[in-house]
Amino acid sequence: MRRNYSRSLLNQTGSALLVVIFIITVMAMMAAAMIKINTSQTVITTQEILGTRAWFAAHSGIEISLNKLFPIGDPNQMLTCDVIPKQIPLVDFDGCEVSVECNEFADDSAKATRRIQLRSTGRCGSGQYQVARQQQVWVKGLAE
Repeated sequence: MRRNYSRSLLNQTGSALLVVIFIITVMAMMAAAMIKINTSQTVITTQEILGTRAWFAAHSGIEISLNKLFPIGDPNQMLTCDVIPKQIPLVDFDGCEVSVECNEFADDSAKATRRIQLRSTGRCGSGQYQVARQQQVWVKGLAE
């Protein structure tokens, strides 16, 4: 009787080994899936942060350009696109750059007005993590 008992014990040990190998394989697959999810979440978070920084950089480019177009102290004065630089240096925006495009349009109506379109593009990051955001503003002023 002892002999049969030892043979059944060997058969049970072999099947337990298969169950353990199966469980280890399933757990390794789950761990790999969790690592992949964590990595993709990190990339998404990085792009969101860079996108927000690029949006604020573009907004800063618009604000600086408007400040140059309408100098403080003379509310009726509106300068031309010549005063707007193509590249605007930013402080406290490491890894970001801002470019501004300025276009003037003359209005042919009876009122002598000028319209100016400002388009600011903020870029942050580098390589595959570079994000760009763009803002556009139209301003209208009296022609001289």
